[in-house]
Amino acid sequence: MNFLQPWMLVALPLAFLPIIIHLINQRRFQSTQWAAMMFLLSANRMNRGYVKIRQWLILALRAMVIAALVFAIGRPIASGILGGSIAGSITGRGPANTIVILDRSPSMQASNDGTSRTKLETGVAEIAEALQTIGTQRLVLIESNAVSPREVATPADLFDLPEAGPSDASADIPAMMLAALDYINANQLGQTEIWICSDLRNHDWRGDDGRWSSLHDAFTEFGRRVRFRLLAFGPSSSAGNVDADNRSVRIEEAKLEATADDNESAVLISLQITGHADDAEGTPRSVPVTLDLDQSRSVVNVEMQGGVGQLAGHRVVLPRDQTRGYGSVSIPADLNLADNTYFFTFDKPPPQRTLVVSDDGEIGRVLQLAAEITPDENTRSVADVVSPRDLAGVSWEDVSLVLWQAALPSHDGSDSDAAEMLEALVGRGGRVIFFPPESGGDVAASGELFGMQWLSWGEVEGEHAVSSWRGDADLLAATLAGSALPVGTLRVKRFVGLEGDATTLAKLSDGSPLLARVATPKGGVYFCSTTPLAKDSSLAADGVVLYVMIQRALAAGASSLGNTSQIDAGVTAATEAERWERLAGRESALSSENAFVAGVFRERDNGRLIAVNRSSLEDASARISDEQVEALFHDLPFVRVDRTAGKSNSLVEEVWRAFLILMLIAMIGEACLCLPRVRAKDDTPVRGGASA
Repeated sequence: MNFLQPWMLVALPLAFLPIIIHLINQRRFQSTQWAAMMFLLSANRMNRGYVKIRQWLILALRAMVIAALVFAIGRPIASGILGGSIAGSITGRGPANTIVILDRSPSMQASNDGTSRTKLETGVAEIAEALQTIGTQRLVLIESNAVSPREVATPADLFDLPEAGPSDASADIPAMMLAALDYINANQLGQTEIWICSDLRNHDWRGDDGRWSSLHDAFTEFGRRVRFRLLAFGPSSSAGNVDADNRSVRIEEAKLEATADDNESAVLISLQITGHADDAEGTPRSVPVTLDLDQSRSVVNVEMQGGVGQLAGHRVVLPRDQTRGYGSVSIPADLNLADNTYFFTFDKPPPQRTLVVSDDGEIGRVLQLAAEITPDENTRSVADVVSPRDLAGVSWEDVSLVLWQAALPSHDGSDSDAAEMLEALVGRGGRVIFFPPESGGDVAASGELFGMQWLSWGEVEGEHAVSSWRGDADLLAATLAGSALPVGTLRVKRFVGLEGDATTLAKLSDGSPLLARVATPKGGVYFCSTTPLAKDSSLAADGVVLYVMIQRALAAGASSLGNTSQIDAGVTAATEAERWERLAGRESALSSENAFVAGVFRERDNGRLIAVNRSSLEDASARISDEQVEALFHDLPFVRVDRTAGKSNSLVEEVWRAFLILMLIAMIGEACLCLPRVRAKDDTPVRGGASA
């Protein structure tokens, strides 16, 4: 039990006032032995026990009335997420500081019926109202776009802050927790409460991220000085899975098809709709898709089969001489409006040039062949094989992809120029796939680049199979038709260990990574732990996986050289995107949030068109389990409250009415006990005296 007016509890001793008055009254009169009174007392001796019980009950009820009145004025609230806050305020060690970690990702824009408040709006409103009620001396907001602390004057300001509104970028909860930790340490905060508002999406929480363990250790040192309150939005167990009742649309490809003289051109659009549970059962359904392309609008119906709708190569004829532009596709409104629209751009395909760096002739030929054969006959692709010792004469300006099978260069070695060129290529959006050198000496001589380094070759008995891989995104994603790549058929006989912070995309049966990606602001860096040689793996023999990997990396790298690009929200620096001109998308968004809002933008200096959309991970509805959440906050002061979007339940539940009812009942009981006792008429004659 906690109170919003805890100072009223100092009046609780007044509950003893009736007892004190009773004891004082007993001492006001002197007892004098008198024969007649002794006779009457003797006559009532049989009723004496009942009288005493009644007196004490009356006193208890009167004390209860006063206590209930004091409690009601103290505005009691039910225990819950605010329990520790109020208890702290009673003891004078209240939470002077409150840090709100706000997940603004697209999944937080889902509602229960498509018209009520979203998860984000509900969470912000409940936090603001609760903080307005209990008060806080310092309020700091860490939202998922900026991931930096920002002091807010009053809780009511959360309603109007654009930084508390919707976003199309994914959240990074460990990074936000780290920002909160740094803020606490930098400002030497005392009692602090960290409120986390999120829907527990797996890709936002990254429960397997190594940062969680260091965060846990750091927060453990604070003891109970730092408390955590989690407002968890998720599917209701009784109302069904909210995400299962939602559809999302995504452009897989928007490709220009033009004649040699550009007199006739068209855009070939391929898209996918991920349907809700009803689409996976029963009869096929048709979903109307609205296509907006340069001020013109058309509608095409997409059939849903097994919960997925596909539209491949839908041809939209362009006006004469047009070879560049942008547009969007959208589906009817449902529970989450954030995943109903997808923007795209198109232009002539940029040149595709691959640089294969290897001293091994066989590996060089395999990689060159996989890079030069393009799936689009209209696209020309060139791959050059060079030795790492001949890089000085290479022109890097038009290179889209580098396939590096040699010792890793480093900034401290003689090959520092190569390291700088690779970093510059990745910085402008290019892709690099590293393969280990064949020689153990070259592996040992490798430096560290992009925070990664090779360990040593490991011989295995027999062959290793690929036990798991990421089939939902990145280089090993399923095909447009939904078919998985045959990654599981690959066999690995030798591989090199990897050291560094990277996301594993494919894992061998012993848990070692086969393919890993390093997180970079732009571009892509991949490490493959084996080579295409037959003595190392079946990458060349089962060439589908290697070919698809290289072609996808090449296409992504080439897009950085074109006049148009497709990027995920949140991957571009906010200061860079602030200079973009918005052509399509949410007009109410601030220019400072261009990097985080879906739409089409134009770079002011070179006219390059950029389509910004939510990442593919936002369409995956997997959530971190309750057991994982408990494990992440194990031994920390942590309270979790599950909330539902659109519900108006307040975090502060006052229960003073219950005490007023208790007071009323006590008063009625006291009045009943004070009524004079009804005596039965007794005509029995008293022996030796007169009848009463």
